[in-house]
Amino acid sequence: MATTRLATLEDVPVLAQLLLEVQELHVVNRPDIFKPADDVAAFETDFRERMLGDSEGWVFLAEEANSAVGYAYATLVQRPESVYGFAPRYIHIDQISVKSTFRGRGCGQALVEAVFAMARSQGVNRVTLSTWAFNSDAHGFFEKMGFQPYLFSMETTLE
Repeated sequence: MATTRLATLEDVPVLAQLLLEVQELHVVNRPDIFKPADDVAAFETDFRERMLGDSEGWVFLAEEANSAVGYAYATLVQRPESVYGFAPRYIHIDQISVKSTFRGRGCGQALVEAVFAMARSQGVNRVTLSTWAFNSDAHGFFEKMGFQPYLFSMETTLE
């Protein structure tokens, strides 16, 4: 069974390695958007400076048998009320990844539950995420965790 904890700066190299598999999935399915993971150091810098440096964000690390198997990065989103809507305040899961060899073993569930616990501790009752249309395995997992569609993004390519 996976355990989760908040990641630290010492975890940056393993976080960057965990990102590689999901980055490859994105590159294979949308090479028009995603860059190949040629520079792991750039991912390390992003974890160190942007994600772990985010005062309103959290990086959770999932571990099983003392080995890092996945991570989730979530941020607190707060905006002022406008004429169009009420002031939103929610947690957004910006990134989540579990090594393919550990999927179906509760690692992703442990990460999502860690985000839920953080949301509750912040007095937040709404958690959102986005997933790419090609990632149907993720869709099923997120639905099992209680997520449901609330917004659809669409695109077209002009010639």
